[in-house]
Amino acid sequence: MSWEIALVFLLIALAILVAAAIPVVLKLRETLKNINQTLSTVNKDLPAVMENVEEISGTVNSISKKVENTVEDIVELEQLFSKEIKEPLKNIANSIGMLLQIVNRLFDKKKKSK
Repeated sequence: MSWEIALVFLLIALAILVAAAIPVVLKLRETLKNINQTLSTVNKDLPAVMENVEEISGTVNSISKKVENTVEDIVELEQLFSKEIKEPLKNIANSIGMLLQIVNRLFDKKKKSK
């Protein structure tokens, strides 16, 4: 008789466990349904998204190359400017500075001699 009572308790516990598991299983089933819908939508839209990503990537690469070429041109222009204009202007400025110093010394000598 004691095993019959134990069996009844076991069956009651099992019934409670099944009753508690039913909402969990139903929620899991609903979640899996939502996941399947989401995956279906993603699989449908993914090729268009990937095409757009590839197009954007190509555009960015093109812009990057143009910027790189422009920077190289600016560096060449700066070097040419420095070589052809900046250095001769420095030499002219130094020459004018020397002339002004010489003229200044001459005037200082004339003032001192008076």
